Amino acid sequence: MRGAALLLILLAGCCGYSTRSLLPSHLRTVGVPPATNATTQPGLAEVLTDSLTAAFTADRTLRVTNVEAADLVINTAVSGYTRTPVSYSGDSTASRSVSAYEVSVNAQVDARDQTRNEQFYKGVASARVTYEPGAKTEEEAASEAIGKLASEVVRQVQIAW
Repeated sequence: MRGAALLLILLAGCCGYSTRSLLPSHLRTVGVPPATNATTQPGLAEVLTDSLTAAFTADRTLRVTNVEAADLVINTAVSGYTRTPVSYSGDSTASRSVSAYEVSVNAQVDARDQTRNEQFYKGVASARVTYEPGAKTEEEAASEAIGKLASEVVRQVQIAW
């Protein structure tokens, strides 16, 4: 019994936490070319490009640089945008009004390792935000959702390897 307890303690001691990046060591810089927008909602690509640059800068795992000099290039395309009512106020059907909406944004992500000339990651990222029309505009909610989307892209790229 004592031997099993000692073994358990030794094995538990092997588990740990590291602040080191999960990315391969040859990836030190990232380039973020302008995103594209496959939706009818204007301005999303520009906001996503700015948000991705800010998210990678804040994360500090990869240094943001120009696309030509980058070890990793993240191409993104906004592929979906919806605004859906999620709650209503009022008693009867005739007097009901929307009291909250959900904005959902999706993007196709294609990360290319330029050092090894191979695809590093390909997938879809999404984010959503619920908002009340009296407290926030749809544009503000969309911008917030894009910010969350950018953070999700950074997370997916970091765990892809």
